[in-house]
Amino acid sequence: MPLHMRMPKRGFNNPFALKFAEVNLWRLEQAIAAGKLDPKAAIDGKALVAAGVVRRERDGVRLLGKGEIATAINITVHSASAAAKAAVEKAGGTVTTTAKVVEAAEG
Repeated sequence: MPLHMRMPKRGFNNPFALKFAEVNLWRLEQAIAAGKLDPKAAIDGKALVAAGVVRRERDGVRLLGKGEIATAINITVHSASAAAKAAVEKAGGTVTTTAKVVEAAEG
């Protein structure tokens, strides 16, 4: 019997799952302090790749809330955590998400 048939198969691998480039707030603040990102310009996936914050966009960029941000920025991402949105808005910036919002069906 071939080896690949003898090995156990476990779990489920979703072939349709999206893979995101994840960015934390501390990494954005670090790039702004280093002069790689312009906080006055609109920040999106292409700007993050050009600044070296992420290696590639993949299926989109997900903004996570680890760390702090003191600079007001306008950022467009696929999705963002609630903590990240709150921190950016507290600093005076805006977060625009491009993900489709799925509403729960009433039943």
